[in-house]
Amino acid sequence: MKKILTILAALGVAGSFAFPAFADPQTDLKEFQGYFKKKYPTVKFDEFSNGLYALPEYAAQREQWIAAMDFPAYELGLTKGTALWNKKFPNGESFANCVKKGAIKPAYTYPRWDKATKSLRVAEMDIMDCAKANNADPKALTFLTADLNKDTKARVQLAEVTAHFYSLYRGKRVKPDVDFNDKDVLAAYENGKKHWWSRRGQLNFACAHCHLDLAGKDLGNQPLSAGLGHTTAWPAQRYSWARIETIMKRYETCNSQVRDKPDKHYSPTYLNLQLYETYMSSGLPLTAPAMRN
Repeated sequence: MKKILTILAALGVAGSFAFPAFADPQTDLKEFQGYFKKKYPTVKFDEFSNGLYALPEYAAQREQWIAAMDFPAYELGLTKGTALWNKKFPNGESFANCVKKGAIKPAYTYPRWDKATKSLRVAEMDIMDCAKANNADPKALTFLTADLNKDTKARVQLAEVTAHFYSLYRGKRVKPDVDFNDKDVLAAYENGKKHWWSRRGQLNFACAHCHLDLAGKDLGNQPLSAGLGHTTAWPAQRYSWARIETIMKRYETCNSQVRDKPDKHYSPTYLNLQLYETYMSSGLPLTAPAMRN
């Protein structure tokens, strides 16, 4: 921790960070995307969907990444997810039928607001509910009954199925299905925004420190991506993990890295954070599943 704090102090961010003033989501979006467009004038907008590989500071890593995409490491997990997606439930229904019937919405519309329950939904939640509604075998789909914070095998299985689902919409532009005229939706957005910009943990560090202030720099030999485009690649496979994972797992590890207690997967806190991050990436193309550092 002392080494990290020393690095932060040297970079001038340890004690200078401030939460942004209140603004409506549309203004937030314009300013957030505008910041990165100004910081990286040579980077095409769509490239921000490629994470740190879009940034000129990581040109060498980009070359390696492009070469690796000929045979991406996530293909094995994606193949498993495709097989589960195509397998019929005991009643003859399938995940694909849930999409046709509207129980699973288009991937680019998540997170979405469910008016009936007055809550946010992400793709994994609708995928799980589809399986449960069709009496899927929990022994085959272990993610239906597992503790996703603790059961890596079950969580990865869910990530692999979701990765196949997102692959069907690759290139489609992000547009969360939310209406900010609804006060409950706006409250969820503001909560996610607050989380992204607020300090937490023993390191007293916010998401914005790494992915706005330090974007394009290395922290403890860890290259840092821009906040713009964060959610477009997930589910994703990190080289250090060697498996496809959910964005909820990424949130959990980020919290742990700043010495903060992680929340539960699909908790309101993480759902709100995913809404804020995804809305900030509105208009970018989906690239999931993808490889990430």
